[in-house]
Amino acid sequence: MTKRRRNQLLAIGLFIIGIIFLYIGGISALPSFVTQNAVLLKGISFVLLSVAAILGGTGFENKHRIAVVSGVGLIFGLGFLYLPMPAILRGSAFHLLFAGAIAFGMTTTRKRVATLGSAVLVCLGIIFLYQPFFPSLGGTALHLLLPGIIVFSSVFSEKTLCERLSVGLIALSLIALCQPFFILFYETGFQLLLAGLTGFIVAAHR
Repeated sequence: MTKRRRNQLLAIGLFIIGIIFLYIGGISALPSFVTQNAVLLKGISFVLLSVAAILGGTGFENKHRIAVVSGVGLIFGLGFLYLPMPAILRGSAFHLLFAGAIAFGMTTTRKRVATLGSAVLVCLGIIFLYQPFFPSLGGTALHLLLPGIIVFSSVFSEKTLCERLSVGLIALSLIALCQPFFILFYETGFQLLLAGLTGFIVAAHR
């Protein structure tokens, strides 16, 4: 078995297991010791889906198919996040958006569209983070910031600019966390720091 084939099978297996772990809490027929550890399994699912996305983005020759599947995952993630959904689906939105963004950023051939769309997501995330009118939107800001910064750092043609923007975001977040004047700026510093670090890691390793 070749290394590529092994990575393909591993990506498919991790994806299936990750999806099962993600929604296992909604299966009432399972033994109680399984459902009681649903939160732990959900955390493991995040890692499995992320690794599956990386392997899928590198292991399959048909990049277009992976881009379509991951794009559908992004759409489902956004739908679960903002449409009226059962709690178990709404709780899986971040997993789908994060893993989908990794695979989509690695495989999409529509660089300009992806760059524009991801930039819009980042801007919306920052707006949601600081708008004072709808507190519930503030809770979804990170769901937009991370996928947006992942895709943007993966597809934007100027790698150096991506790194500089990410470093700027990290510097801004450190200022936010250290300044003693504005509580909202302090409360959102971690989200900015996580987005900046994620963007820098993706840009530096693409």
